[in-house]
Amino acid sequence: MNKLAVAGIGVGAVAIGLYAGVSIYTSKAAEARIDGLIADVDDTVVVEYGSAKVSLLGQNLTVNDIQVAPVEAPDQVVNIDKIIVREYDDQSDFPTVVDASIKGIQVEPEQANVAMIAPLLSQAGYSDALDLDTRYTYDETSGDMTLEKFRFGADDLGYFEVTFQLGNFDPAATTNDALTLNAAEIVYQDQSFVKNLIASMAAQSNQDVKAFKTQLTSGITQNAQFFMPTNSPIATTALQEATAFIENPKGFSISANPQQPLLVSDLEAAADPAVMMEMLNLKIEAY
Repeated sequence: MNKLAVAGIGVGAVAIGLYAGVSIYTSKAAEARIDGLIADVDDTVVVEYGSAKVSLLGQNLTVNDIQVAPVEAPDQVVNIDKIIVREYDDQSDFPTVVDASIKGIQVEPEQANVAMIAPLLSQAGYSDALDLDTRYTYDETSGDMTLEKFRFGADDLGYFEVTFQLGNFDPAATTNDALTLNAAEIVYQDQSFVKNLIASMAAQSNQDVKAFKTQLTSGITQNAQFFMPTNSPIATTALQEATAFIENPKGFSISANPQQPLLVSDLEAAADPAVMMEMLNLKIEAY
């Protein structure tokens, strides 16, 4: 074997050794970091995990096989396959940025006190795990808080997404009269969940789906008159879009775009839903 080949094997062995060493180090560093974060978690829950690792470039922190359970109900365990943290500010009292994904959230149907959506999922015939992707940024100087992404659901189920922009946000304040809402949006894209849920509810009431939908939309229309005036264009459109979604549940969006930053305290003081809709410049659309 020539010297060049021997040198090549030697370099390869060193590279493998370095990789293994760095991998062990990053895993230990990741576990130490996760243990520190868990120590800061509210003491009403118990968090356990199988393993943790930071990528060699230090970009992502991955935690596998997580179990979360309330201290008072240790048998009510929520299992999570994986948590991936792409960015997290652990230097500030309130993190100025969080970018993470939670993959494979498994909740049993009887765990209503852990996740209220579980019984609905069971009723609609689903047992698959759910995913959550989220990212927010917070500017300590300006008080601007932006939820850039909050996406929850599963591919065969549908996805629920929320985004918003707040001004004068103060995480340390118990009350904040200066807090403003600049914009917000809720989007739901249905793959089969609402359709199957309506079919299940119709079967339970011994009705066909068409008759159940008619009953459901009729009830919404009748109840709406008690809290939404018929002369409000925004309220009327909201009712029309809600019934349209029930008839053909593919998806909907609810967006709030006030003409100027809206004081949340003013919004809370408005007791009339129609007035609140006008203040928010609310737009509801089924599609």
